[in-house]
Amino acid sequence: MGSGELAGVARTAVWVAGLRAAEAARADRLFDDRFAGVFVAAAGGEVVEAASLPPGASEFLAVRTRFFDDEARAACDGGIRQVVLLAAGLDCRAFRLDWPAGVRLFELDLPAMFAFKEPVLAAQHASPKCDRLLVPADLRTDWPAPLLSAGFDPQHPTSWVAEGLLVYLSKVDAERLLATIGDLSARESRLSFDYDVPGQGSTLRQARDVAGMEEVAAMWHGGLGEDPVVWLGARGWDVEPISRTAFAQTCARTSLDPTGAFLTAVRN
Repeated sequence: MGSGELAGVARTAVWVAGLRAAEAARADRLFDDRFAGVFVAAAGGEVVEAASLPPGASEFLAVRTRFFDDEARAACDGGIRQVVLLAAGLDCRAFRLDWPAGVRLFELDLPAMFAFKEPVLAAQHASPKCDRLLVPADLRTDWPAPLLSAGFDPQHPTSWVAEGLLVYLSKVDAERLLATIGDLSARESRLSFDYDVPGQGSTLRQARDVAGMEEVAAMWHGGLGEDPVVWLGARGWDVEPISRTAFAQTCARTSLDPTGAFLTAVRN
């Protein structure tokens, strides 16, 4: 193990980094991430191999990363200069993407994540391409307080990015998180996340039945548990869902997950 100990939900960030490293090595890669493999090495190389995941999971994770990369870029191209990565994990958008001048990017995650992540980045002499601010916090507790203390301004539009997050939350925690985001969002703020419609064909449903995935699957609590388009629409958001399969096709990839979707919502 590297400079910090990762366990529980934070541990899943390591095998996600492994899959990102594999994607970044492809000639037709959907993104560049020179740090992903470094994180895996720092963690001792203990990752879930792509071959042991359910069919389509490797492609799904690559397409998912590209979706949220594109959404963050689109928000900033539209004039937003405040980005919040909720449960940022080991992704390095602050370093990977070319940000417009003036962007402030807040990474919010558990203290243990940063204890592992920051020494690895420092050893690589990594330099962010925006103003990067760290917010150690638990999303199930009073996370707005440390976010505000870090300089977040709720009077300005924000791009909220919640990649691969909601499934780890209970319905109560997911509702509380989304309601709090709404309270902190000025008009024209954008919110993006992914969700899985329950069904036999879903990636998450398949993953529960794969040997070696039991520990990870046990941490999934289902998230919102209802249609987020309806839920957010009733609370002041204009919502646009897009199926994972449809987005994968725009990336010239094949998705085997017809039940899942990405979502982008704009605060009205």
